[in-house]
Amino acid sequence: MERSIALIRIAVVVVVGGVYLSSIGIRRTLGPLAISILTFAAVYCLWSLLARPYENMTPARFRAATLLADAALITLWCQATGGPESEFWTLYLIAVIAMAMRVDLIETLGAALGLSLLYVAAMSIDGGLPTSSLLLRPPLMLITGFAVGILAHQRRIHQEQREALSLLAEERRRALVEGQELVARLQQVDLARTEFVAVAAHEFRTPLTAVLGVMGTLRSHGDQIDRDIRMELLDGASSQVRRLARLVDDLLTVSRVEDGALRLDVQPEEPERLILEAAQASGSADRIGIDLGGVERVPCDADRIVRVLTNLLDNARKYSPPDAPIFVSVGQDDQNVWFSVRDQGPGIPGEDLERVFERFRRLLDRPDRPGAGLGLYICRCLVESHGGSIEAREAPAGGAEFVFSLPKARPLGETRPAEPMASHAHVS
Repeated sequence: MERSIALIRIAVVVVVGGVYLSSIGIRRTLGPLAISILTFAAVYCLWSLLARPYENMTPARFRAATLLADAALITLWCQATGGPESEFWTLYLIAVIAMAMRVDLIETLGAALGLSLLYVAAMSIDGGLPTSSLLLRPPLMLITGFAVGILAHQRRIHQEQREALSLLAEERRRALVEGQELVARLQQVDLARTEFVAVAAHEFRTPLTAVLGVMGTLRSHGDQIDRDIRMELLDGASSQVRRLARLVDDLLTVSRVEDGALRLDVQPEEPERLILEAAQASGSADRIGIDLGGVERVPCDADRIVRVLTNLLDNARKYSPPDAPIFVSVGQDDQNVWFSVRDQGPGIPGEDLERVFERFRRLLDRPDRPGAGLGLYICRCLVESHGGSIEAREAPAGGAEFVFSLPKARPLGETRPAEPMASHAHVS
């Protein structure tokens, strides 16, 4: 606004100077006082535009200073160009309009009243205004102040209304975007739940069918079946029941993680104990080689990390040649403790090293290696809930290597919910 007024001020000085110079020799002679005032006014206008003094002063202080400067220059100019007879008294009206552009109605009326009184007082020094001018010019300044003040006030009201409407429109736009994002998330959740139920039903069907088949066979022909065969059938049914139990446990873990309901109890644990428990649970205790790397304690939730190691060892056992060794190593740096599980299986294609941690992702879909594709996904959830990270690599000597790290700086006894994880499509 002040820059615009500075430009208007320059335009007024140029016009006034042109009118004054064009009337020399016709209505007036060249006066040194008028030239001095015009020169000073031009310098003042350029300074107010280029130096931008309004950036270093408070708005109220700058408005008062420029009003006084404008009023003084206009008054001196009127006195230098004819006093009461000067036609340049209309410059007071421009000063009133300039004030109305910056202040409210009351301040504009106050400025108009002050300028009219200044004009009357200044002209009284030169003999006073004629009655007709006295009745016309000061009231016209007040009327102008009132009119432009009203217009400026209305303009400000409309501007505030536009700003309020723009703000409301922006809030509605953000709310709409948030609503669209929420709908997209709900659709994703609904799709994930549908997929979850479909995969669960598919994975439950095979062991249930096997168990029901064994039960039906034993009920119908139990007395005729040889005892060894009967025990083999029961062992198979028991294996399928254990598979069902693991699947239920996996599904419950995934549900808790994705709902943010899984909590951790962090305590200092011995890494060797964690590895041995996982080896026993995965059936690979006779195949693993352990290198503890001098690590004595790791802050973690023991049950959750044993679960991670169990899944990794079970995965290594299933995809490694029979009796091939599995190597588990532990290391540390200043900030983290890391675990590595390395097998001698077929390895993982480079493009799938990240994707193996997706939910329901299985690189190989073989009947002799059953599973719902949740093991590595659960590993990722549990490790990240500790504040750590996990990645798959190609082992230097062939096979796959899974490495996960856990931060050392964790308050003991801390319990916190795991972060919900994004769902991924099932790829067999």
